[in-house]
Amino acid sequence: RVSMGSSAAAAVASDDEVLRRIEWWVGVSGPYDLQACMAELDANGIDPRIISAMAEGDVAGCSPLELVRAATAAGQSPPADRWPRMALYHGRADRTAPCHHSRDLDEALREAGAREVRLTLYPGKSHTDPILEDPFSGADPLLRSLLALVRAGSLLPDTATPPTPGTRASAVGEPRLLPPMVPRPLVRLARWANPF
Repeated sequence: RVSMGSSAAAAVASDDEVLRRIEWWVGVSGPYDLQACMAELDANGIDPRIISAMAEGDVAGCSPLELVRAATAAGQSPPADRWPRMALYHGRADRTAPCHHSRDLDEALREAGAREVRLTLYPGKSHTDPILEDPFSGADPLLRSLLALVRAGSLLPDTATPPTPGTRASAVGEPRLLPPMVPRPLVRLARWANPF
């Protein structure tokens, strides 16, 4: 189980040493509202009991959005200077965990007093595009954003980095960071067949 119950989350949130060591917390295509995710999976023909089983029956207690909202409502959010900086990345065409998950968590984190939250929504990207299809195709906006975060300590808009001379541009006009791993027709087939 990856998530934490509310008491464990409160313990981590109160531990200055743990929070100080986190430079950036990064979320990619996250189903941050697990209760909403159950309904969304069911609407797509996927058994929502998967989420309940992963959460060991405590869906609300394992939902990042609910944990942040509950801490805020109880006045138990950490002070702004103790929050790590946060970056949320999500595809706008995600049908598995629609991008409202990241928008809602962004809003809740800001209301809770998080010192810095960056939200990037990728037009036309599915649930798996940022982590599978884009890297395989060689056109990888998520990698560009993560590299900017690591190199500069801040997130630069994808348009802020001009193409490097001699690089090939992808179909959406950004320079390729890596060569394609598979032929373009296979990536198109994967996107077509992908249920997410």
